[in-house]
Amino acid sequence: MPPVADLTKHTLRLMREYVQRTPHPPSQDYTTLSFYQFRPIAQEDLVKLQYYFLTDLRQMDVVGRIYVSTEGINAQISCPKDRVDEFKKYYAKHWPIFDKIRFNPAMTEGKAFKKLHVRVRTQLVSDGIDNSTFDLNNEPTYLTPEEWHKELSSLSEPPVLIDMRNHYESAIGHFEHSIRPDVTTFRENVDAMLEICQGKEEKDIYMYCTGGIRCTRSGALLKSKGFNSVKMLQGGVTAYGQFIQDRRENMTAAATVDKDEDSGSLATNNEEFRSIYRGKNFTFDKRLGEPITEDVLANCHTCGSPCDEYCNCSNTACNLLMISCPSCQAKHEGTCGSDSCVEMVRELNAKQEQIKKDYPGLIGMKARLGIKPLHEHRLRVRPSTVMEMRKKSSSSNTSGRSVSHKDRARL
Repeated sequence: MPPVADLTKHTLRLMREYVQRTPHPPSQDYTTLSFYQFRPIAQEDLVKLQYYFLTDLRQMDVVGRIYVSTEGINAQISCPKDRVDEFKKYYAKHWPIFDKIRFNPAMTEGKAFKKLHVRVRTQLVSDGIDNSTFDLNNEPTYLTPEEWHKELSSLSEPPVLIDMRNHYESAIGHFEHSIRPDVTTFRENVDAMLEICQGKEEKDIYMYCTGGIRCTRSGALLKSKGFNSVKMLQGGVTAYGQFIQDRRENMTAAATVDKDEDSGSLATNNEEFRSIYRGKNFTFDKRLGEPITEDVLANCHTCGSPCDEYCNCSNTACNLLMISCPSCQAKHEGTCGSDSCVEMVRELNAKQEQIKKDYPGLIGMKARLGIKPLHEHRLRVRPSTVMEMRKKSSSSNTSGRSVSHKDRARL
C-alpha cells in the first residue's frame, strides 16, 4: 500500500486529469441513488477511501458526489442501470464497514450528475455542533414510508412535524401540517428545531428531510437532550416519493385487471389513498427537483405566475437560484432578468456563434471566467431579496448618475 502522501498526490491527479475523460453510457441509461451511514472512520483512512472510490467507481461509469469524514459516508450518485447490482455488491464485498447502508433510488431515471467527485469533509452535514456534546448513536425511531403515511394520516390533530430542510427546498413541496423554518442552512434549522421543541419533551416529535441524514443527526441531538419520542421518515422525502409512485403503479395495474369487474370500487380505493406530501422534492443535482404530486405550491420569482421549476441564472457569476417559468426563461436568456446578466449572456452567446461548434472550453459556458461570485450563499438562495435590492438601487439611481456595467453586475 503506497504511503498516504503518495496516495493524496495520485488522487489529486485522478480528479484533475482523467476521471471524466472516458465515454459514458447515454444519460437515460442511469439510475440515481442516495445513501449514507454514520460510523467512525480513522482520519488516516479517509484518503484511502477517496482513492479507491475514485479508481473503482470510475470503472463502473459511476458519477456523482461522495463525501467521507471521520463520521461516516454520505453520497448521491448516478449509476448505469445494468451495473446497479454490481455497484451494491461492491460495497457489500469491499466495504463491510458500511453494513447499514440503505440505497435510496430516485423517482425519476436518468443521469443527475456530470462527474464523479469524492471529497473528504470535516462533517458529513455541517451544523456547527461538537460531536462530543451528544451521542450520535442515540438515533431516532425510523418509520418506513408506509408506517409514516399511516401514522400521520391517522392523527386526530396536527403533530409536531418539522421540515429539516432549507426554505428553498420546502418552498416547492412539503408534508401537510409541517413546520417549515425560514432558514438558509442546516445549522440554522437545528437552532430552529430546538426552539420549536422547547417544552415538548414528552410529545411525539416527527421530522423529515430529503434523504434522512439531517434527521438522523438532529434526531440524535434531541434524544440526547431528553426527548423521549423522536420519529423520522426513513429514507426521507425521496423514499416517500418512491412509495407513492409504487402505490400508484400497483393501483394502475389493479385497475387494468379489475376494470371489467368492479370499476366503481376501485375508484373508491383511489380516492381513499392520497399523498400527504404535496408538490416536488427538491434535489441537490442538475434536476433541482422531482415531482411527487401535481400540486404547484410556488410562484415564478420574476413574474409571479404559478411555477415550481428551479434553475440557476445562466450568468454563472450571478448563479442566483430561482424559480422561473418558461416564459421568463425565454425572455431573459435563462438569466435572473437583471440587465447586467442578460447583457453578459447575450454578449457571450454572440462570441460563441463565431467559434467552431466543437471548440472545447466554451461549449455551454454562460459567463466570463475569473469573475468573483456576485452573491454570498445566503443571498444566492433568496432571489426575492436580491430582486428587491435591485429595484431599490435602480430607483435611487434614476435621477442621479448613470450606473456603470461593473456596478450593475454587482446588483
